[in-house]
Amino acid sequence: MITIPLSADALAATRFAVSPLMHAGALLHPYRPRTTTGAYSLSYSHVSGVLREQRLHLLAAVRQMVHAFAPVFYAPVFLTPPAAAGRIPEPHEDLHRVASAPSRVVARQLDSLLGVQSQHGRAALAALRILRRVADRGEADFANQLACELDRFWLRGLSRTWSEAAAGAAEDIALRTRLLADHGMAGALGSLHDSVCYGDGALRMVGPGTAEVPAGGHLVLFPSPWAHTWLLSVDPQEQRPAYLIYPARPQPSSSPPDGRNRSMGGVLGPTRSALLADLEVARTTTQLAALHHLSASTVSYHLGLLHRAGLVSRTRSRNSVYYQRTVPAAALPRPAAEPAAPGR
Repeated sequence: MITIPLSADALAATRFAVSPLMHAGALLHPYRPRTTTGAYSLSYSHVSGVLREQRLHLLAAVRQMVHAFAPVFYAPVFLTPPAAAGRIPEPHEDLHRVASAPSRVVARQLDSLLGVQSQHGRAALAALRILRRVADRGEADFANQLACELDRFWLRGLSRTWSEAAAGAAEDIALRTRLLADHGMAGALGSLHDSVCYGDGALRMVGPGTAEVPAGGHLVLFPSPWAHTWLLSVDPQEQRPAYLIYPARPQPSSSPPDGRNRSMGGVLGPTRSALLADLEVARTTTQLAALHHLSASTVSYHLGLLHRAGLVSRTRSRNSVYYQRTVPAAALPRPAAEPAAPGR
């Protein structure tokens, strides 16, 4: 379990943000699964293939060394520039900040990467050799080459879906803001992922390994459709806040729009259409059961079908699970006859 103590001041300063580089970080993260599904199904092996095909050796080496800091991952500060407040930066803005990072900042961060002990295996040793070889040319060359490789990785893997991903991240932040208004910061933080909870002045995340992050700093929370679980990055030199990437909700369907509507024709019936009509705002199974005079098991059955079809998102807040419609009412296909549900 990872524990992050959060004082009242740190909690007050915690905020949400959208960042192109954090989206790239979600893809490059060593904990990315070998296989993924959905509209953003770029697996670990696919990302590794892009790094090889495009000969992005420095970026691959940095990725390998980030893994050596498990369970709390560390990415150099110049690779994670401060997130813009109030707007979504363009990818070229983030890349320019990487390329133009001050040499003294790059030097300090390189010291952290190059100081990793050799017991992390042959892959880490090979990555260290690449880092040292490029670092010998100077900090400015190191930052510039890394920015160039990030740019090529972006163009190859992310550029075509960036607009949709950024819009989805902004929509997720709007959802968390509503949860914050209804349930407070503890509810909003607990909704980020099933294994994340807040209580007793600390954020706790269940996962591999155990670590406690030093107290004092706040969090910046980055929703990303490319994240399959929570991904934490902490700067041991405390030059920036802790960054927490989490899966954006709602996730888009993996089917093309036209094909999705055809497949959903058999999903919708009178009951599910009625449930969807009341999911303009997030509601629990119990709330929907009371509204529609149905048993909780019946509502749960229908919500399961709607969720698998990509028509509703599912978000946990404390001990409750909230469902919300992911598409406008006008975009829904016509209802079809539906089979009887259990308990109806």
